[in-house]
Amino acid sequence: MYSNLIRDTIQIDKKAREAVQELKTKKDNLDVLIKEEEKHLKKAMLKEIKDAVAALKKKYQEEIDVKKEHEKIKFDAALKELHEVYQREKDEWVKTIYASCIK
Repeated sequence: MYSNLIRDTIQIDKKAREAVQELKTKKDNLDVLIKEEEKHLKKAMLKEIKDAVAALKKKYQEEIDVKKEHEKIKFDAALKELHEVYQREKDEWVKTIYASCIK
């Protein structure tokens, strides 16, 4: 009876020591685990940031392209109108300048 009690006590003590030793080992490795987790989180956040920057860059580039095309159309229309005014008025302008120089 007492031998079973002693054996059970020894077994419980052995299991408790193993559990304590395992916890000590985990505690000793905690710094390493934290550094690994920190590295993993930094990598994940950096990827997320890069993806967000790439998406914004693409969006802004599309907006720039649309505005550039719109401004090119406006510029071409203004240039055409200016050219038409020049063609229409150049003879009159030459006469006016010539008249101003002679007088």
